[in-house]
Amino acid sequence: MAEFFRVFGTRRACVVGLALTFAACDKPNAVWLDSEATATGAPSPLAHPPVVPLDTTLQDGTPQAEFLLVQDLMREAGANTMLAGALIAMPAANDSVPNAVVAPMAPMTTAPDSALGADDAPRDAQRCARSLRVALSPGRGRVAVWWSHRQRNRVWLVAAWRDTSVAQGTLGAWRGPIIVDSLDQGPDGARAAEYGAAGCARPAPSVVVDDMLGYVHVAYSMVGPEGPGVFYAHQMDPRAGFETPSAIIYGERMGAARVAASGNLIAVAYEDPNSASAKPRVAIAVSRSAGHLFDARLIASGTTTIAHDPYVVVRGRAIVTGWSEMPAGAGEPMFRMRRAIVK
Repeated sequence: MAEFFRVFGTRRACVVGLALTFAACDKPNAVWLDSEATATGAPSPLAHPPVVPLDTTLQDGTPQAEFLLVQDLMREAGANTMLAGALIAMPAANDSVPNAVVAPMAPMTTAPDSALGADDAPRDAQRCARSLRVALSPGRGRVAVWWSHRQRNRVWLVAAWRDTSVAQGTLGAWRGPIIVDSLDQGPDGARAAEYGAAGCARPAPSVVVDDMLGYVHVAYSMVGPEGPGVFYAHQMDPRAGFETPSAIIYGERMGAARVAASGNLIAVAYEDPNSASAKPRVAIAVSRSAGHLFDARLIASGTTTIAHDPYVVVRGRAIVTGWSEMPAGAGEPMFRMRRAIVK
């Protein structure tokens, strides 16, 4: 996979260098319905249950790691449930987004087919604790993504499939690992002195499988050779590899990122790595072409607030994003949301 990146380019930029003419990244193809964020009145996922900071010494598979992982997943499920009600109420949720571009076929590798066990999670002794995320694919099985520790404190983002036998209705063994991104920079990286090395102390990746097209969509934050940023990758065929990751945005640091998909509409919500560290903000990137091109970016939170832990849900032409706004002094964070539509 590293050779693949060197041949075809380390990242696809916002407007990729293809033999097609794409719209500029700043074209307003998505707009806010709400002039500003609104309070949901619901408890912040960061406070209930309280988040335990990531610990690079925590071993995956231990009782403590499993307990904290379940808490992480409960927070994510709760946040998405809160946003889903607002999404379904939007008339634009009943529309559809036609494909905005026709992208050429990308060179693809064949996904590895090694057996990774038939447990609830694929077997990987190097998995970073609390990083495993699993998405269901109706009729096909489930896909998992996680950070896997490598030499020199580098990590790779990898995936695995567990297929469903249609005839028997049973799950087979996990197969993989399928490399999503192998360009993380460790302490010996070219810019490690400038950016540092995160190891396993990083936000978990986000993964969804679109029910309409069946594509796998992954969003994550890492320090690549070009610097820290938010990235996106997708897999169109479960027996093939992931396409070359796209850079959503580069910046000064890593932060949480999450993805949602509905047919051609893909949205990535992320902590803006270029916002002031004292006043971090949340933004979204929008694709109308099933993730082949992100042609809109919107700042969700205000410039005077402290915004963390973004979430996003999409359906039809509707987008709802939410995040936790941290208090300036004492008190609990507040969960806010904002609605947008795709033109």
